[in-house]
Amino acid sequence: MFKLDWKIYSIIAGAFLLAIMVLFLQKVFIFLLISSATILLALILGFFQPLKYIGIELVTLSTMLVGVLYGPVIGGLYGITVLLTHFILGRYYLGPYLTWVVPEYVLLGVLCGILGRGVIGALGLTFTIGLNVVNLFLTFMMDRGVVGKELPYAVGNSLINSVLFAQFFGSVVSYFS
Repeated sequence: MFKLDWKIYSIIAGAFLLAIMVLFLQKVFIFLLISSATILLALILGFFQPLKYIGIELVTLSTMLVGVLYGPVIGGLYGITVLLTHFILGRYYLGPYLTWVVPEYVLLGVLCGILGRGVIGALGLTFTIGLNVVNLFLTFMMDRGVVGKELPYAVGNSLINSVLFAQFFGSVVSYFS
């Protein structure tokens, strides 16, 4: 007689829940997918520290995407939650920098939720470059010793996010909305 082991039961239950989420709860599934990718990258950056200094991150893109797809409240809450998670898991410097970056990401998620599809394209690039310029300026004003590390990050981050916005953001929003 075939005995159903807890491991097999877990796999079957997980596959069933995944199928339900894809078919009926697509927005929940998408949210979990976006969040998981962002957090997975933060974990990877925690182990490969040099990569974080060239500006690789999905926090900006995913905060904007969540804001557009789920609205300003979810966008703002997602922004603060995923940013802090990213900083902690990626073992980033947590200093005075947080006093302006955290409110920026809350505002980013809220604005993207309000502006909706108007964020796609050039406005997404503007937000990314604008965040990096403001962060460089405030870092220079408040914590000058970190500017040397922040500058390569800002340049790399602007380039990486520009490519992501230009190539993927509009398609992802169109596909999931």
